Amino acid sequence: MDEDMLRCVTEQGFAARTLPLPLYVRAHAEVLVPAADAGERLDLRAADIPLLDVAVAADRRGALRQLVERAAVLRILRSGRDSLHDSDGDSGSDARDGSPPAVGAGDSHDEAVARAIYQELARRRAESGIEKGTLITGRDQADGPEGVALRGVDGRIDRYLLGETAGVPAVGAVLRLDRLERPLCAVVCDLWERRGVERAVQAVLREFVVTTLPRREDTDREPFPYGDFHDVVAVGETDFETLAPLPPRDETGELRDRLRLHGHRASVRVLGPADRTALVACRLEPAAKSEPSAESDPSAESGPAKRPTTGTEDDWRPRDVAALGLRAPRQLSLTYERDDVRIGRVYHENSKMRTAYGTLPVVDIAEMSPPARRLLGQAYRDFGHARRQYPMRPAGEPRLLTLDQVVRRRRSWAAMGDGELTRAELAHLLTLSYGTTGAAVAGQDLRLPLRATPSAGGLYSSDLFVLVDRVTGVEPGLYYFHPGKRLLQLVDDERTLAEVAEYTGYRERAGEAAAMVVYVGAFRRNQWKYRERGYRTVLLDCGHLAQSVVTTATSLGLVAHPMIAFVDDYFNAYVGVDGVEDAVLYLTLLGPRRTGDEAA
Repeated sequence: MDEDMLRCVTEQGFAARTLPLPLYVRAHAEVLVPAADAGERLDLRAADIPLLDVAVAADRRGALRQLVERAAVLRILRSGRDSLHDSDGDSGSDARDGSPPAVGAGDSHDEAVARAIYQELARRRAESGIEKGTLITGRDQADGPEGVALRGVDGRIDRYLLGETAGVPAVGAVLRLDRLERPLCAVVCDLWERRGVERAVQAVLREFVVTTLPRREDTDREPFPYGDFHDVVAVGETDFETLAPLPPRDETGELRDRLRLHGHRASVRVLGPADRTALVACRLEPAAKSEPSAESDPSAESGPAKRPTTGTEDDWRPRDVAALGLRAPRQLSLTYERDDVRIGRVYHENSKMRTAYGTLPVVDIAEMSPPARRLLGQAYRDFGHARRQYPMRPAGEPRLLTLDQVVRRRRSWAAMGDGELTRAELAHLLTLSYGTTGAAVAGQDLRLPLRATPSAGGLYSSDLFVLVDRVTGVEPGLYYFHPGKRLLQLVDDERTLAEVAEYTGYRERAGEAAAMVVYVGAFRRNQWKYRERGYRTVLLDCGHLAQSVVTTATSLGLVAHPMIAFVDDYFNAYVGVDGVEDAVLYLTLLGPRRTGDEAA
């Protein structure tokens, strides 16, 4: 469970947060941050969040597992405790090279021990200096076993077999991008080479992610602080399919045997399980301290890179992300609790189209009865018995701004004048944005009306109501725009725009308007066809229509201010819909542009 890993991070005094990755990176990233930054909060200051480490894996659980391990390393460094106690009761030794012990986390003790040993071997292998390797071929070089790691980038990830360290295969990955000063590299050790390839790709992606993160301006450290492993020269090739398809049956036993054969033993200390997550620290030391092994690690011939012997946190800085002064992207501080958006996410999941499961009914208009087909062309309401109706068929062509003028001039908060809209302006706006503009033949007995705004399935799930306050030739009141008859039909004239404005989020702004467009979603009009996805299409239809209204109003020289800040239940009751089958979704304020105001 992801929550087990997350709890193990927090119990060590740190916090984990998800790091959004560029869409061309196919992986999941988590960052380790101070415990004070654990809570998701709305921070309008966009305060920096310091990063202590970065983890990249195929999924969230894998990334959190890495953070558990790195949190333990930081905790050890900060406490100054480098001595270990073997899980079998043997005493370990103090660190002699100033490096912290390797830490492993897993679902079992054996898995955690294996991960810790692999990390220690990989550190030794990387520090030994790597120049040659066998290129792994057979797939796109940006691929890992789980799929494409980088998509659509100008570069590649090469993967290499780098021989063995203490009898354990080493796998390296080199990321070469044209815009990088030099390749980024990573090395891992793993008895199962196919898994090692995947881990190496994820490790080099981590190096890449680190290079993309913002840094403190006062940090002068090298942006590529990852040791001497810079590039690899291929001395041969091997196909990925030739690598062992399965891991060893007894991985931990096999690992210990190979270490023993090469004169090493693992000194392990249990750091404390958190629920079902095992956590251990590990060091490798000679199997017999008095007799150096004749079969020692070949990578040790040149000796590991020398480090200071004080064992302090600063001495480990060459591989410490925190040393770079990295900061999380600012969008991490403009966030929310998952429960705040849970229903929206459930809606989105339920509205996905899954054609493989046949979630949408197959609709063939030709097989529908004539009355049913005619219903498709009646996507409107009709207040035909209204006390007042106004034709919206203006004479003559409107004087419109050009498209480039409309795009440059449109501003929601442009100043409105205190004058009136003309009836002709309102008529042009409504007919050009949502009036019937033509017809399509559907079968032999049906002509479906077409409108100026697109709609899913041509079902036109939105209705336009207009609350008039100052329009010449039209008395104040709430009207319905009938798109086929091109009529304004009175719905209610008991409330003024000033009264209605009290139930919006911008009362003063709404009070400046000469009219207000109210968009109502008619869900039944398309959910018979699109089911759960129909709710999404209604919202999209409304967005299309609102943009048409805004664009047309601007072309007429008017100000159009879209607004989503309103009290839903009040507006639903005002219009006369139940808020379930039909609901108010959006508003747009309309007004004349203030004289002389040509800018925003």
